[in-house]
Amino acid sequence: MAADIERVRELETEAFGFTWDQETFLKELTRPNGATVVARSAEGVVGSALLVWAAGEVQLNSIVLDPAVRGRGLSRPFLGTMMRWLQEEQFDWFTLEVKWRNQPAHRLYRHFGFVTTACRPRYYSDGQDARIMWAGHLQSPHFRRLLGGEDLPEETLRRVG
Repeated sequence: MAADIERVRELETEAFGFTWDQETFLKELTRPNGATVVARSAEGVVGSALLVWAAGEVQLNSIVLDPAVRGRGLSRPFLGTMMRWLQEEQFDWFTLEVKWRNQPAHRLYRHFGFVTTACRPRYYSDGQDARIMWAGHLQSPHFRRLLGGEDLPEETLRRVG
């Protein structure tokens, strides 16, 4: 578990230029209303997502893939598997913030039914705006069809903690 957290911290630092400290990550693992999810390959942890939830809504605080595996088609199964798990857990709404100019991420999220609902001006440390996106009615037949694709193998995606 400690090695997984250290790898998640490395991935986040590489992708975002910062991350939480070890103590904060460990505290997040004991949170009853959240999860840290990792994607594994033969090389070890290659992706992670940090989720927090309340009252039927889930906030995606962070999602990252190792640059070495980007472009291999893992983003859709990683996010899709998480969203199917959220359906199974009876969540209805899923929200996230993403840099306004991050077009590859916007395409991925729109593929899964997310829509832009607002903008947070100068939200990121580099001055970029944040696009607030929501996917709703995860229990609807529409989302059940949308998320009916292939899952990552069970041993590939797991909750840490």
